[in-house]
Amino acid sequence: MNNVKKFEQAVRALTPMLTSTFMHLNDEEKESVTEIRLRVRKPVIAVTVNGICFLHRSAKLTQVYSDAVVKTCEKEIEEVFSRLCGYSVYSHRDAINKGYITISGGHRAGVAGTAVTEHGRVVSVRNISCINLRIAKEITGAADDVYNRCFSQGLGGLIVAGPPSSGKTTVLRDLARQLSGTEKGLLAKVFVCDERGELGASHGSVAQNDIGINCDLITSYPKKDGILIGLRSFSPDIIICDEIATDEELDAVESGLRCGVHFALSIHAETEKDLRSKPAYRRLVSSGCFGNTVLLSGLQPGKAERFFTGSELLG
Repeated sequence: MNNVKKFEQAVRALTPMLTSTFMHLNDEEKESVTEIRLRVRKPVIAVTVNGICFLHRSAKLTQVYSDAVVKTCEKEIEEVFSRLCGYSVYSHRDAINKGYITISGGHRAGVAGTAVTEHGRVVSVRNISCINLRIAKEITGAADDVYNRCFSQGLGGLIVAGPPSSGKTTVLRDLARQLSGTEKGLLAKVFVCDERGELGASHGSVAQNDIGINCDLITSYPKKDGILIGLRSFSPDIIICDEIATDEELDAVESGLRCGVHFALSIHAETEKDLRSKPAYRRLVSSGCFGNTVLLSGLQPGKAERFFTGSELLG
């Protein structure tokens, strides 16, 4: 599915009026949009590769704010929220309490409102005030540089770091396709642990994104559980997962390393200094099983700012 179709798939989760307006954008505008931000009584904003734009009532994107831009009210935000949940808020409760909903195609909507807590734990969210719909994009070849630098001589451990929207997921998705396919001749047994449904974007039992022909996919399991299932049941050569952060997830990764399995995973980091300070990063690299780290620039999805080898950042 090309990225224009991906955009059109994502905006069908909005209200009919918003969907119709976005559908009338030209293909170049559709392909440029990375996020759609809805806020109560605020203008609809499209984050594009060229910067922040407003949605004009005449179905075009503009960087000029005026009374002619589309705004959303409380009722529209609530309707979008219901549509994102497939009109079954309860079935999405756990994800909503973590601040997001993943919809068919791997598109992810951040959701913000008023938290309802019990014993210090979020149990529900009400009065939804903001929604940020991130458009999932497949970029075939996004992992070319990473593959050539890190896997041309065989499998190894890789950490992909970068700020939000820098393309960490995009790179990992394309890397799964390359490692488990015949394009590079490796045909490795790849296991993708897709907790948030963004890597494979499974709908029913079918991955909507191309993650290769020798790849097994597990969706919506907590990463620690998904990793252990992969180790016990799928004898992977390499496990790919997004956003490793907790001690439990790190424990699961280390269990895999002890079994001789390689990992390619991502960590959120804004800069080299930020990455160096991350306890999760230091723990992973100290294992000696991650020979390569790539820091993405954030300037465009998947663009590498710098490669590091071994424990280069731990000094």
